[in-house]
Amino acid sequence: MRIACSFVLLTLAATVSAQEGATTLPANYKIQFENAWVKITSVRYGPTEKLAGHTHTPNPSAYVYLNDGGPVIFRHVGGSAATRAATKAGAFRVYRGLVEVHEVENTSSAPSEFLRVELKTVVKDPSTFRGKFERPSSPSATAVVHFDHGQARISRVWVMPGVPVELSAALEPVLIIALNEGAGFKRGQERWIPASSAVQLTHQGAAPLDFLRFDFKTRPSSSTER
Repeated sequence: MRIACSFVLLTLAATVSAQEGATTLPANYKIQFENAWVKITSVRYGPTEKLAGHTHTPNPSAYVYLNDGGPVIFRHVGGSAATRAATKAGAFRVYRGLVEVHEVENTSSAPSEFLRVELKTVVKDPSTFRGKFERPSSPSATAVVHFDHGQARISRVWVMPGVPVELSAALEPVLIIALNEGAGFKRGQERWIPASSAVQLTHQGAAPLDFLRFDFKTRPSSSTER
């Protein structure tokens, strides 16, 4: 009984320590935007950097890769290890929320830079909230739906040079994220489009602009919207 109690206490202490440790990694995790619907965290793992154990978000999330990164190892405290394969700029993956504590090791000499887009809306069909989607090799004049799920739809939108594009939100708001620079956007910059509103995008550069568009299908799980 004493051994069992000691084990529980040690486990709880490790979990609390990991939760506190996540707040002590400001060079790696920075909250970029948050409201009742979504939370965007800018993440950077430096070349060959190792991070101490910290908690993983329980919210279903999209991981939007901003650069070409190498393999990254996630060591789950009290469990197994998993290696995230090398990533390409403009690609993204989605995965359901998972309560765990993990350490991180970037095995590459290149940094790994991405956005973690956490959905704070009512969870729907979590077992099917998964997938990986590469950036198409050539742009299209129309939007491409990559992921259509009961909780959210994620599309890719290109803005061609000299061609105005209107992005509108109907009954639910829309989030867009720029994957390259232009039209007043920096790489990785977001813009929130409230319900029943629209934004006009015009680009005069030489290359098309690439955006990810998030359409929310469920309401915030919190009772307060802001």
